Amino acid sequence: MKSPIFYVLGLIILSYSCKSDTEELPKTHNEVLVDFSLVKKISSAELSDLYTNLVSVLPSDLVLPLTFSDVTIYKLTYKTNYPGETSKVLASGALVVPDQINSKPILSLQHGTLTNPNEIPSLFAGTFQNNVAALLGGLGFYVSYPDYLGYGDKKAFHHLYEHGASLASASYDMLLASREFLLSNDHHVDDKLFLIGYSEGGYATMALHQHIEKEGKLTVTAASVGAGAYNKSGFALEVLALEVESPFMRSYLWVLDTYNRVYHINKPWSYYINEPYASNIDQNDPLSILTADINMNPSKLFTQSFKSEVLEKHDSPFNGALKDNDRFDWKPNAPIRLIYGTKDDYVFPSNSITAYEAMKAKGADVTLIPLENKDHGTAVTDFTINTVIWFLSLK
Repeated sequence: MKSPIFYVLGLIILSYSCKSDTEELPKTHNEVLVDFSLVKKISSAELSDLYTNLVSVLPSDLVLPLTFSDVTIYKLTYKTNYPGETSKVLASGALVVPDQINSKPILSLQHGTLTNPNEIPSLFAGTFQNNVAALLGGLGFYVSYPDYLGYGDKKAFHHLYEHGASLASASYDMLLASREFLLSNDHHVDDKLFLIGYSEGGYATMALHQHIEKEGKLTVTAASVGAGAYNKSGFALEVLALEVESPFMRSYLWVLDTYNRVYHINKPWSYYINEPYASNIDQNDPLSILTADINMNPSKLFTQSFKSEVLEKHDSPFNGALKDNDRFDWKPNAPIRLIYGTKDDYVFPSNSITAYEAMKAKGADVTLIPLENKDHGTAVTDFTINTVIWFLSLK
């Protein structure tokens, strides 16, 4: 029989009610944090009432009593780096603060792919990912939750989709800003640090984990990554070898466009994809990829010269960009869980499997958890529940 908490937490992750508040706190001066504002408060009573309503449909022997804290959500504005910019830029994110628990660890939550700017963490609308952040806060974690570059306070820039270095630095600097806010406002922060993310968030979390351990200023307690594209070089080979339509082709092109820009490859779309599809994408607007009329079959979409460049592993700028964004072949010092759906046709299981094999070979404390018959969408709740249970056991 599955653990009672499996059922309980799966239900809690659904939406909740919340209230806005205009209360202001005194500003502080810090190295990374620039400003903050209160977004909303969510009471323990609201969470408990929701919990009671949700578990009322379950047999009593499957209901596990849980205690929630009130939580307060702040928007933080902080300084970070943007590739190609010589000066620091401003970025934003949400910080979830539990109110009734004295000693709390920090948890850095990296969100998955977002195409709707109204769903970013710092606005904290009632989305699945934001609900997960509130749940984790209610269970006693400070949740550092970055918008990423290209969203929120830095929406004038393009979001650098699946670019490892900028995802890591934006998330890391948000984590530093969160610590500065908490310590400056008399919150007690213990020495534990948890990392979690799914999909783009899984990749961002892996990149962040590696970045933190290279920096050496913080220590990761545990990391849980779900369905991330950690093996960019291998994943590109699989995508370009497909001879059937993929509903996720637009996301793959978004990654391609990011690397074309960041690494100054600067090839026109006609270099990568055939006409008439190349002309249907606005060269200056990456998000036009999401609506452009393209062929979803890679064998018909991509030019033969580009496919040969990748599949034959030429020494090219694009293949160099893929390699620079690989985040699967390294040894984390902290324990890490790699979780994925065995039927995932968006971010292929090979990403998690090759990461597990590479890390295990280097002696890492790594666990591979396949979710049988789950795809990219249906695996996310199981991933979240598994992670929450694990983190609570280490908290």
